[in-house]
Amino acid sequence: MKASQKPHETHTTTPTTLFKIYSRSRSRRSSKPRLRPKLTYRMPVVNRERDRIQAHASRLGSDPRLCGLRNIGNTCFMNSVIQCLSHTQELTRFLRSQHGTRSSSTKDQQILHEFAKLIQEMWTPNVHTMTPMELKRAFSTKHRMYSDYNQQDAQEFLRFFLDSLHSALNTGVKGETLNIDDNLSDNKKADLTWEWYTRHENSLVRDLFVGQLKSTLKCTTCGNTSVTFDPFWDLSVPLPSSSRCKLEACLDLFIREEVLDGDEMPTCAKCKTRRKCTKSFTIQRFPKYLVIHLKRFSETRWSKLSNIVEFPTSDRELNMGSYGANSNSNVHYSLYAISNHMGSTAGGHYVALCKHPISRKWHEFNDNIVSDALCENHLVSSSAYILFYERA
Repeated sequence: MKASQKPHETHTTTPTTLFKIYSRSRSRRSSKPRLRPKLTYRMPVVNRERDRIQAHASRLGSDPRLCGLRNIGNTCFMNSVIQCLSHTQELTRFLRSQHGTRSSSTKDQQILHEFAKLIQEMWTPNVHTMTPMELKRAFSTKHRMYSDYNQQDAQEFLRFFLDSLHSALNTGVKGETLNIDDNLSDNKKADLTWEWYTRHENSLVRDLFVGQLKSTLKCTTCGNTSVTFDPFWDLSVPLPSSSRCKLEACLDLFIREEVLDGDEMPTCAKCKTRRKCTKSFTIQRFPKYLVIHLKRFSETRWSKLSNIVEFPTSDRELNMGSYGANSNSNVHYSLYAISNHMGSTAGGHYVALCKHPISRKWHEFNDNIVSDALCENHLVSSSAYILFYERA
């Protein structure tokens, strides 16, 4: 298998505006500018919306929230991600409210139109299976690598997909440069950087998924410290060498201080020359929906790690407060969706595990097959690949 290939699915049926996404290996960090991340939008109270949906479902005598997606040729990676996004309540609520004629001024708007149409149909009472053909066709028009029927990586698809949704909704204005007084406090710098960023990248998608990362660089010669703040759409965390670990161990590796030496040495602003430095990360601003990618595949994609990562599954169980730049507060998250990859780089399959927004029960979405309720104790496995958390 070539190094650039993604894991392949063992079964088949019928035949960018990018910002920084952070990942970190055990030895060094790599960040890829991937996404451009506010449509002015006031979110209604989640509990009120849940009550309204519950009453609606009761009147219909049917639950409109369990719809599978047909596999149209190695598209389990896409189906898994769509199910996870479909269970992102504030995103789905917004998409279900979108009505009107198709806007074809940009390819991104075509993608948004088809996704909104699919979501509306998926949440229609008594609809149990949908075929996402039009969405795949619209997405492939912009991203040609998805035009065939090869298996793809779910996390990479998620990044491109969110970027397209954001671009279709983005009302930000470009052109303004960012100038910040270096004598300001770190928190003030962070606020000014975020305000500048949100003026440029303004959409509902950004509202929901984007956080802010603080990077601290310290010269080992003179002790000079500099900080920068960048947006992130997900956290791509490394796995430790042990066969079983807790999610906190992965997050600890992500924020762990690393040494920049040799070819990686940056130029110290005070020494005016390249110096050995240390670099570390903390989270300055937490997103409403936190996406955590477990780095199971090697950089060359020749191998896959099968570590069992024990991640919090109960409401408010994940506390990210200790990873914040201002660590004097608790930041609780609740798990609501998982994209699982089963198999190896040579052959595999994606499924989604999602928490029903009304019954609060977990179900497995294996393409068009939707399981009965799952026990929460069965969520943790060596297949967990992308975790979706909602801030409590």
